[in-house]
Amino acid sequence: MKFSVSEENYIKNIYHLQQQSELVNTNSLANELHTKPASVTDMLKKLQIKNLLDYEKYKGFRLSTKGNKVAINIVR
Repeated sequence: MKFSVSEENYIKNIYHLQQQSELVNTNSLANELHTKPASVTDMLKKLQIKNLLDYEKYKGFRLSTKGNKVAINIVR
């Protein structure tokens, strides 16, 4: 599966944030990417459709097993 540069940036940043805390929230990702939380939400929806994220309402999100594999390939 092919990902846009933007999608890869999100996946990579989520992966790194997960090292600090199991669940990542929209605001911490927005701060990391220097963007608005609303933009983050839009991208998260796209990544979730591609089965790359597990989302827990009001708690946050994490990469799915598939998302982790993609992230490791990007980071390498």
